[in-house]
Amino acid sequence: MRLDHAQLRALAAVVREGGFERAAQSLNVTASAVSQRIKALEERVGHLLVKRSTPAEATAEGRVLVQLAEQMALLEHDALHRMGVAEEDLPRASIPVAVNHDSLETWFPEAAIRFSHSTGTTLDLHTEDQDHTVALLRQGAVLGAVTTLSEPVQGCQIHPLGSIRYVATCTPEFHARHFARGVNAQSLAQAPVLVFNRKDDLQARHARRLAGSEQPLNAPTWWIPSTRAFVQANLGGLGWTMNPLPLVRRHLESGRLVYVKQRVWEDVPLYWQHWKGEVNSMGLLTRAVLEAASTLVRRRR
Repeated sequence: MRLDHAQLRALAAVVREGGFERAAQSLNVTASAVSQRIKALEERVGHLLVKRSTPAEATAEGRVLVQLAEQMALLEHDALHRMGVAEEDLPRASIPVAVNHDSLETWFPEAAIRFSHSTGTTLDLHTEDQDHTVALLRQGAVLGAVTTLSEPVQGCQIHPLGSIRYVATCTPEFHARHFARGVNAQSLAQAPVLVFNRKDDLQARHARRLAGSEQPLNAPTWWIPSTRAFVQANLGGLGWTMNPLPLVRRHLESGRLVYVKQRVWEDVPLYWQHWKGEVNSMGLLTRAVLEAASTLVRRRR
């Protein structure tokens, strides 16, 4: 069986853009042409490849072919440029990458800037909790991911990035109101806490550690799915929470925030995992990621 490249590109575009109309615009063809290509590909492989939902999503079989299409696009783009025969109308390559929210708000933009200086390839960034970015890599939705997983995903290379230090912080007024008699199971069960989303269990783990308990404390919870708003809510006294030290260092130094408990923190190790394909742009991205991450690590020492 041989696969048609135009059909694979159509499939990848629908999944990437979330629908047939936007995929058609990105490919400069009609939506009908995109639909026909995907239908032909589904008939050829004997599987449903796209869930016709809003947004459109790949099936398990479709994710395998989307990953293949993204890899082929990078290989083609890299080969033509290395040979010096790339035409002006060659679509620019874009590498899909999953990055955890806090890395995107701290050091990863520096990696993207460094990468942009060495190539015309762009990045298609997907954000997810650091414990869940690797799922996007396994699904084939991305070709690289910043993750906490220390074991390499099949077909991927892994590079340690160091750790992001998270500290539990609150305002001085909040600390005086809720923790004047100590940081313990009772006070932590009553003090409001800020949590990013339902996948974020960093605060719960830290609270159990502070309380010396394995049982959930079920404190009043503010759900705030924005890193910047998270810090602002912490500064406004809505609750205590865990923040990356680089984001709140100046607020701690100024006294606007204080530690919930001195000399207690969580170091979360991060890794860069990426597709093993010998592609120049992936090598450049990996170098940029490692350099940007090392800069952050030096600031923490």
